[in-house]
Amino acid sequence: MPYIRSLFHCPLSPSLRKYRAWPLTLLLIIAMLAGLAAPAAAASDVGNNGTAAGTVVLSVIGDAKRGTLLPATQVVLQDGDTAYSVLERTLPGRVQSSGSGETLYVSGIDGLSELDLGPKSGWMYEVGGAYPAGSASMYRLKPGDAVVWRYTLDLGADVGAPDPGNSGNTGGEAGGEGSSGGTTGNGDAGDGGNAGSDGAPSGGAAGAAYGDDIAALRKLLLAKPATALSEWEAFALARSGGGVPDAYLAELAAQVKAAGGTFRKATDLERIVLAARAAGADPRAFAGYDLVAAVYNHAKLTLQGANGPIFALLALDSGGYDVPAGAVWTRAKLVDWLLALQNADGSFPLSAGEAGNADITAMALAALAPYAIVADGADAGAVAKAEAGAAEIGSVRAASAASAIDRAVLYLSSVQLPDGGFKLERDANSETAAQVVIGLAAAGRDPAGSAFVKAGGSLPEALLAYRTTDGRFAHAPGGAADPIATEQALLALIAYDRYATGASRLYRIAAERFADERQIAGWASDAVHEAYAAKLLSGTSASPLRFEPKRGITRAEFAALLVRLAGDRLAPVAETDSVADSNVSFADVPPSAWYYAAVVRAARAGIVNGVSASAFKPGDPITREQMAVMIGRAFGLSESSSGTAWRDAASIRAAALPYVNAVADKGILLGAAGAFDPAGKVTREMAAMTALRLKNLTLAS
Repeated sequence: MPYIRSLFHCPLSPSLRKYRAWPLTLLLIIAMLAGLAAPAAAASDVGNNGTAAGTVVLSVIGDAKRGTLLPATQVVLQDGDTAYSVLERTLPGRVQSSGSGETLYVSGIDGLSELDLGPKSGWMYEVGGAYPAGSASMYRLKPGDAVVWRYTLDLGADVGAPDPGNSGNTGGEAGGEGSSGGTTGNGDAGDGGNAGSDGAPSGGAAGAAYGDDIAALRKLLLAKPATALSEWEAFALARSGGGVPDAYLAELAAQVKAAGGTFRKATDLERIVLAARAAGADPRAFAGYDLVAAVYNHAKLTLQGANGPIFALLALDSGGYDVPAGAVWTRAKLVDWLLALQNADGSFPLSAGEAGNADITAMALAALAPYAIVADGADAGAVAKAEAGAAEIGSVRAASAASAIDRAVLYLSSVQLPDGGFKLERDANSETAAQVVIGLAAAGRDPAGSAFVKAGGSLPEALLAYRTTDGRFAHAPGGAADPIATEQALLALIAYDRYATGASRLYRIAAERFADERQIAGWASDAVHEAYAAKLLSGTSASPLRFEPKRGITRAEFAALLVRLAGDRLAPVAETDSVADSNVSFADVPPSAWYYAAVVRAARAGIVNGVSASAFKPGDPITREQMAVMIGRAFGLSESSSGTAWRDAASIRAAALPYVNAVADKGILLGAAGAFDPAGKVTREMAAMTALRLKNLTLAS
C-alpha cells in the first residue's frame, strides 16, 4: 500500500526540499530525510579496499553517540541500482522508509530515526562528496561511486551539506502541512452564464484568472489511481469543489488500521484528519479510531517544531471539533505556543530562537487566522459559530493573534522578491510562493494586493511563472514539472479562488456531506452547506441526505426560503387560519402541504402572487425574473428604474424591471455579459448562494 505521506512529509526545499511548501514545507525539517526508491534485489558487498569495476562504496554515519553504523564497504552494483537500493540491500531489515518513487524516503537506519534528536534531525546522502538534488530512489549509481548516508542534526549544516537554499539535495524529506470558481463537481464548467455570474462572480480575480488552471489540475489528479493520491492531492480534489474517489478513503482507512491509529509524528495524524474530513469522512470515528482526540492529546506535538502546533490548529478547526478542557493541547495552549514563537521582525521560525522564514510564517498565518478574526469581527458570536469555537481563546489572546498576523504580513511583504515571488534561504521556489498565497488568503489579505505587488509583478503572477508546458508546476524557475510543487500550487490557487469569491477558507470544511455532493459546483459548495446548516434550505431526502443542486428551485421552495430569511417582518399564520381566511385562494396549496404556511405568509405579505386567480403552481420552477420580484418585495428594496441597460431588457416585464435593477444594484442577483436572462432557470445551488447574500444584507441593514 502506498504510504500516507507525512503530512508535511514531502521533499522540501531544493536541497532537502527543505521547506517545501506547505505540507512539505512544514516537514521542512525532515526534508533531509531522503526520499527513496524501490529496493533492488538482494546482493552483497565485496570486502576489498578501494573501488573495483562494477562496485560502489557505501558508508553510513550516525550521530556523535552512535558513530559509524557501516564503515566504507564495497557493494556490487546491480542493474538499476540507486543510492537507496544499495543501502536497503546492504542493511536488510535495518532501513525504515516510506512512500514510493519521488516521494519515498528514508526515515530511519539501524534504529536511528528522523526527529530523534530534534526537529532538524534526519538522514541525508551524498555521492562523491556532493549532495544530489533529488530523491535517493531516483539517483542511479555508476561504478566507482562513493555513497555516504549521514545523520544530521541541523538540516545538513552540521555535516557539510551546502546551504539548502543553494544546493539541491533531497536526500531527505521534511514534514509539512501543507472551489474553484466556475467548476462543477467533476471539473467541468458550471451552469453557464447564470452560474458564472450569480454563483462565482466573473469579476473575482481568482475566479476569472485561475478557474481553468484549477480544473485542468483536477483532471490530472483524477487520472491517477485513487490509491496513488497523496493526502494533499485528495484534499485539493475535495476543496476544489469535487468529490474524492471512494477507493481513496478505503485505502486511507486501511493504512490507519495498519498503524493502529497511532502516529509518532503529529503531522502524519494531522494530515490524515484534514484529508479524511475533506473527503467526507468523520475523523472522530475513522477506521475505528478517534483521530481528532489523538491530535489534541499527542504527547510529542512539538517534535517537529512549529509544524505540529500549526497543523493541529488547522486540523481541529477544519471541522470545528470540540476540545475538552483537560486535553493535552487545547486551542488556547496551541495559540499561546505559536504566539510565543514569533520573532521581533514578525516572522515565525521552525524552532524558538532561530531566524524565521516565509514558509513557516505563512503557515502560522493560516493557523492563527480564525482567532484573529474573532478579535476584528463586529459580530463575534456569528464568527464563533462559523469558526469552530475560536471564541474560546478569549478576547485578550485573540487581540494578540490579530497583532501577530499584522506583523507577519508586514514581514512577508518585506522579504518578497522583486519579481513577486519568494525564496527559502537563497533559492526562489514555487512552494514558498504557494504557501504565502495560502496564508494570506486565510488571513483575509489579498495575495495580489498592493502590498504584494513588486516591480516585477504580483505574487500570483510569480507563482504562475513556475507553470510548465503541460500545466503542472516546477519547483525551481525553469525547472521540470514536480509533483510536490504541482500539489502545492493547486492548493494555493484554490485558496486564492476561495478568497476572491468569498467562499470559506481552504481549511474550513463544511460539516454536512450530501450523497450527491459531487454534483455541487465548486463555486456553490460552501453556500449550499452554509444555507443547509442555517436551515434556510433543506435536503430533498433524508436517507441518504441529498440536495439536488442542479434541480430548479420551485416556487414553493423559494417562497419558504424568503419567509425564513424575512420572517421577522411577516405576520405568522395560525393553525386555525385557512387560505380563505388569509384572503388567499390558491386551490393548489392544500393545508396539508409542507409549504402551506410559508406560501400563505408570503402571499399575505404581498411577496408572491398566483399565476392565476386560483393557482399558485407551487411545483413550478421559479425564473430569475420571478426571483428578483419576490426578493425585492420581501426585503423592501427600493424599486430602481435606473440601473444596467440590459441587452435583453425587452424580455423583462415592465413591472418586474425595477426589481431586477434593484437586486442587481445590491449585488444579490447579477447578470452575465450584459444580459439578465429573465426566463432563466434558478437551480437550488444558485438559490443557496443568493440566500447567503440576502442573509448578509439583512445583517447589514
